Amino acid sequence: MFDTKKGKYSDEENEQIIRMVNEGWERGAREREILKEISSELNRGFAGIMSHVRKLRNEYPERFLSKGNSGEEGRESRLNSWSEKEEDLVIHRVNQYMDQGRSLSSAIANLEKELNRTQGAIYQRIYTLRRKYPERFNRMPEPRPRRRRKLEHWQIQRPVIRDLDGSAPAFQPTAEDHHETAATLEKIHQQDTTALIEEQAAPAQDLSEEDMVMKAFENRYGRPNSATRNKLKKLMEKYGHTRVSIALFTLRDDKEFPAMITRFLEQCLDRNKLL
Repeated sequence: MFDTKKGKYSDEENEQIIRMVNEGWERGAREREILKEISSELNRGFAGIMSHVRKLRNEYPERFLSKGNSGEEGRESRLNSWSEKEEDLVIHRVNQYMDQGRSLSSAIANLEKELNRTQGAIYQRIYTLRRKYPERFNRMPEPRPRRRRKLEHWQIQRPVIRDLDGSAPAFQPTAEDHHETAATLEKIHQQDTTALIEEQAAPAQDLSEEDMVMKAFENRYGRPNSATRNKLKKLMEKYGHTRVSIALFTLRDDKEFPAMITRFLEQCLDRNKLL
């Protein structure tokens, strides 16, 4: 892919652009095709050529073929601008085809030939006119139904969070909760997690911070072995009891948690595949 030229246009390039535009109009070529030819000939970007041609038309309108001197009836010097006559034709043709029960795409195909414009440009203009003048259209498209996003069961179910003393769970989703929105469950979960963290921040008289973290881990994931206890102690020494407890309470909210569980499940199945 070659890099296109940038910077100011030379006088020679301006003369070549004006000549190619007029020649294209005379042979009945479409504007987009003319601009593509100029872009390829001068090795400049299409958008830059289109902008520069518009600038040259404003500076030297007498040097470009127009409706009066082009030799073709109905030819107008415009670049991507829409006249009122064209917009009226678009609205009339769309209403005509829709009243006859024909598709919008067939109306656009017909307008492509009448207006010498691309179907994409015509469709975009119809969209704009419908938004600006809805009363001028006999039929408007039916609004698309907005369906509530259906979440999977695992996306809204929250884990059971128990008190640190092992008593009844602080939050237990029920069958009715599964039909609530994910935002409501998230709010409830955050409130309960905050309450547990605040409770952990004021430890009971008979439990140290380290013991409370160990107890919380045991309630959520089972009794830790000696290696796990030593690992937890090292983490608390490195990051502090509060950060470890917060990470422990919010671990299941981590997006990587399901992947960790599936890897552990795979390892467990491999170890017991002969059973």
